[in-house]
Parts: sequence; structure tokens; C-alpha cells
Amino acid sequence: MLEFCFSVFVRLMQRRCWDATTLCNALSHSFGWRVSVVLTTIFSIGAVLSASAQAPNQQLVTVGVAQGIVLDSAALAKQKIYYSLKEAMKEPGKVYKLNLSFRKLKTFPIEIAQLRNVQVLDLSNNELTVLPPQIGNFSNLQYLNLSNNQLISLPKQIGNLLLLNSLYATHNKLTSLPPEIGQCAQLQRLHLMSNQITVLPPEIGQLSNLLILDVNNNRLPALPPQVGKLTNLTTLAVNYNYLNALPPLGLCTRLELLQAVGNKLTALPQDIAALEYLRVVDVVNNKIAALPQEIGSLKRLERLELNVNRLSKLPASIGGCESLQLLTLGFNQITTLPSEMRDLTRLRTCVLTGNQLTTLDSSICALPNLQTLDVSSNKIKRLPDAIGSLANVQSLNLSDNQIDNIPAEIGNLGRLQTLMLSGNKLLTLPSDIGKLTDLQTLLLNGNKLTTLPDEIANLLQLRSLEISSNPLSPTEKQRLAMKFPNLVGTE
Repeated sequence: MLEFCFSVFVRLMQRRCWDATTLCNALSHSFGWRVSVVLTTIFSIGAVLSASAQAPNQQLVTVGVAQGIVLDSAALAKQKIYYSLKEAMKEPGKVYKLNLSFRKLKTFPIEIAQLRNVQVLDLSNNELTVLPPQIGNFSNLQYLNLSNNQLISLPKQIGNLLLLNSLYATHNKLTSLPPEIGQCAQLQRLHLMSNQITVLPPEIGQLSNLLILDVNNNRLPALPPQVGKLTNLTTLAVNYNYLNALPPLGLCTRLELLQAVGNKLTALPQDIAALEYLRVVDVVNNKIAALPQEIGSLKRLERLELNVNRLSKLPASIGGCESLQLLTLGFNQITTLPSEMRDLTRLRTCVLTGNQLTTLDSSICALPNLQTLDVSSNKIKRLPDAIGSLANVQSLNLSDNQIDNIPAEIGNLGRLQTLMLSGNKLLTLPSDIGKLTDLQTLLLNGNKLTTLPDEIANLLQLRSLEISSNPLSPTEKQRLAMKFPNLVGTE
């Protein structure tokens, strides 16, 4: 075995592979700790002998410090966190977790090279402009936080961190990633938000264990197709880029969160039906003109956010999203809703503000668990009597429509707390409004009301009453002021 170890060392020397620590770890996992000790000793000697061969512009010199065992998450959580290099250098062999955030560091501290057992390294919130290639020597590293610095690139030696499972490099000045990132086979979390990245390397598709890919707020015009090979991915966050399309994601069968706010998407992936675990789709502020029929296959979908797109209708299959709890469709061009909406029995929040609806469909009124309904800024003229079926609704926004009459059935909404009717054409309110004993906010400004029913005095929980911009007589205003002396808008 000793002869084998020496032969490995000789081959490394011949190939000028000075970063032998990575291979030590790999071989120790295969052959056991005794071999690891022998290998580490050999490579420590070799590192010292080869130190003179290091490039003159290197910031660090590899010193042959023996590496400890790799700790699992439970054992690592119990380790002490060192918050200063001075403290860490007193017992370098015990340093597994080093936090040097908020230290105004401009360069990578050379002393860290002696802390070869480090498995958690936090250098966030400093002023680093360069991450030296010797970062690849820390082959036990599992967590690396470089966020909030001034890095413009990552060295290719990042690929030597074979045990790295979390890499945070948000809020830097990165424009790309090295292809070697694909060698970080254990990487589970890759956070790159708020950089200047214009391209992701195809090798990102090699990260078979990746769970979270966050590239929010970058400059990506496209994602490489290889993203679709990330079979363990649970979160894909690409908000605020320049994406015209998403790659096929059908192989990402464990995907739960898909976030692509503020791009230029014109459609969702046609293979979306394969994403059976998808819980959240947030594509607000894009150019999506239609939803695929396959959307109804998403039985676990809980949130579907589509505000500020170009939708004119919803597919009938939307009723198949049986777990849907939140649906936002504000500021589209929707004129009608499919009757299958009534099948969304778990829906709690429905936002339809800023569309072209002329009626409030009875299918909406049939939703038994709806708590928030916003149909403001449409062209609705009348409300159906079925509105009284919304027994659990707590907030109802009907503002800025053309409604001239409120049906008496409004009084059936026993849990209603907020009723917004501003900017309509109301001449009167039904006396049944006095049955809304939980009502706390009533907005009536901008209508044609000359009086309010006496029953409004029953609204003992009322905290806000807006009646401005109505043709109320001074006598009526005075009457209301006496009943609700502390409420805004009655003066």
C-alpha cells in the first residue's frame, strides 16, 4: 500500500498537481483512515518540497496541514464558531467553522491556509474583489458564503470542492461561472442573486444533487437546456432577468417552486404536466398570452401568480388544480371565467383586478373557502344574488366598476370584515348591510349616494368609513358624524 501511495504522489508531481489534498480525501473515503494518514504525510512533504514551484503571484502557499475527518451535519452543528483569525490560530486543528463576515476584508486572509479542517467558511459582507485559486485546497469545505462582496469572477479551482453542498455568492459583480462548477457533485444550494451574470455554463447540468438554483436579478437572456437535467431540483428562481422562454423542465420531476417574475416569457413550458410536485408558479410581469391545457394536471399546485401578463382567458382545465389556494390574475385582459372555476374548492384568495370582466361569474360565488376576492377595476355592472353564497369571505373589493346596485344577499356574508365599493355608481345601499356585524372597513367614496340606511348603525366593529365624493346633504353628513364620530371621512 505504501508503494501505491508513493506512486500516486510521483504521478501527481509529474503532472504538476499541487492540490493533492482533494485526492487524499477521495482515497481516504475508499481505503480508510490509515491510508489517509499515510497519504496526508506524503503529500505534506510533497507540498513543502513543491512550494517553490508556486506561481509568484499566488496569494497563498499550500502548507501541508493534515486534514481532519469530514463531519456530518449533526456533528458540524455542534462545533464552535470562530469569529476571529486570532482566536482560530490558537487551536487551528479544532477550527471547523469560521465566520469572518463584516470585517471589511479587502483580500483573502493568508492565515486561513493553515485552517485546513474548515468545513464552514463565511466571508460575506466584506470588500473582497478576488477569490484566490487556493480556495480549492479546502477540500473538506461544505459551506461557503461569499455574498455581499465585490467579486467579478470565481476561480476554476472552485471545482475542487467536491464536498461543497452550499455556495452563496449573492450581491457581487459576477458575470459568469467557471465550467468547473459542474464538478461540485455534492452541491445542493447555489445562490447567485443580484450579480451581473449573462450566461450559465452547460456544465451546470452535471449538478445532479442540486436542490436550489437562485439566479434572481441577473442579466440572463436564456437558461442552458442542461438546467432541465437537474432531476433533484426543488426550486428554480430566475426572477428579473431577460428570459424569453424557459427550457424544457419535464425531467425536473421534483420541482416545487418555479419563480420567473419580471422576464419576457410568452409561455410556460409545455411539459409542465410532468412536474407533479409543483406547488408554486410565480410568473408575474411577463408576456404570457395563454396557459397550457396541461396546467390542470398540477394536482399539488397551491399558488398560481399571473398578474401583469396578456391572458384573455383561462383554460377549462384550471379546475383540475384541486389544491390551489391562491390565484392572482390582476392586470390581464380576461373577459370571462370558465365555469370549471367552481371546482377550485380550496381557493382562499382570488385576485382579478384590472381585467375586462363585465359580470361576476356565479362560479366564483360557488367557492366555499374563498376568503379574499378582488375584482376591482373591471367593467362589472351588476352583482349576482349568488354573491351571498360566499359565506367565508372576509375581504371583498368591488371598487372602480360600474355597479349601481348591491343585492340584499350581501347581508349573508357574516364573516366579511372589509367591503370596498369606491368608484361605482351606487345610489343606495340595502338595509341588509346592517347584518355585517364583523365589518371593520367600509369604503363608499366616489359614488352617488345621498343617504345611508339607518341599519348602518348596527356595524359596531366599524373602524373605517369613507363616504367622500358622494352627494350627501349636510344634514346626512352630520347624522353620520354623530353615529361614527371617530371615523375618517365623515367630516
